[in-house]
Amino acid sequence: MAESAMPMQCVRVVTSATCGRGLVFTSNFARGRCILEELPYVYTLFDNKRGHYCDFCLQKCSTLKKCSSCNYVSYCNKSCQRGDWARCHKQDCKTLKRRHPMIPPDLAESVQLLSHIIQKQRRSPPCTQDDEDCFPTTVDQLESHHEKLSGQIRRDAFEIWLSLLKDCEDGILPELSSWLKMFGATICNSISVCDNDLIDIAVGIYLRASMLNHSCDPNCAWVCDGRKLQIMTVKDVKEGDECTISYVDAMKPAKVRQADLKESYHFTCKCVKCIEEINALGPDDGLGEELRGLKKSLERIKDAEKAQDILLLQLCAPYLKPMDYSSNIPANHHLLYQVRNAAFLACIDSQAWQKAVETGQLNIEPNR
Repeated sequence: MAESAMPMQCVRVVTSATCGRGLVFTSNFARGRCILEELPYVYTLFDNKRGHYCDFCLQKCSTLKKCSSCNYVSYCNKSCQRGDWARCHKQDCKTLKRRHPMIPPDLAESVQLLSHIIQKQRRSPPCTQDDEDCFPTTVDQLESHHEKLSGQIRRDAFEIWLSLLKDCEDGILPELSSWLKMFGATICNSISVCDNDLIDIAVGIYLRASMLNHSCDPNCAWVCDGRKLQIMTVKDVKEGDECTISYVDAMKPAKVRQADLKESYHFTCKCVKCIEEINALGPDDGLGEELRGLKKSLERIKDAEKAQDILLLQLCAPYLKPMDYSSNIPANHHLLYQVRNAAFLACIDSQAWQKAVETGQLNIEPNR
């Protein structure tokens, strides 16, 4: 069971006919209150962040030391090395060196997460709970939507199952039917872990935080402190109100948000914000050539993500100033936000601090 860093008196689990399980506040709280802190049930660093962040504490470090045996994971000190050895690396070390080169890059994190789930369930069998209004103690108790998985996702699940089958003792790996449920639960309940610059560096499953339902106009948001997840209120809330976060980028248009939610979480959002936006004139309507140019710029920026920071800044340059009155693009348009955010991150990576401040402010003011 994932360790909790604080008592659970701020929220409790409830079940409704429309939304299933969720969390509600146990009292009135002001904006900015931390209502939940949790360490992950399982987590893994993104492959492209290895060598820059510690595999255990997830802190950025310039003096990382690789495991001398597998030469795959890295730690900032002996304490983190011992912590990860107890967490998972004792079992992983002997198989990572052989298994990792054979795993497609887009499945690497899923393989690690699922391998760690199996290890954890083997070491600590889940507690039996008859009351559905309790916090989950294992991934098996999370929503999975496994019956709705697409053919490609099912093929990915089978490929990972075969990969892990070579490394697991008899009887350890679940049967395929149970495996699909575990795989679906992992997909639906994974949360990106960010560093202090809000860059995604890892992915994890937080059992208690997974009880939070979605809203396009949420009253909570999550922040990361290393591997610890904190749920903070972003509005004043009342006792009995449901705690919600946004599963998708809330700045995107309603139709895009709904498509993302349907694809990843298998439901159609019918919140007031979605209905009002769909009934009103869409933010993309009437923008014509300006918007098409912005979309093309964003595509080029995404293609250049691995290029030097100076190239990214050159691509973003036309949009790194307040929009003049001749522009039809709203200052808070989600595409404009993405372009400026790419420039903001490039400024940070190249240590152009003053430019980073100026670029960041362009995104802050229109979206307050």
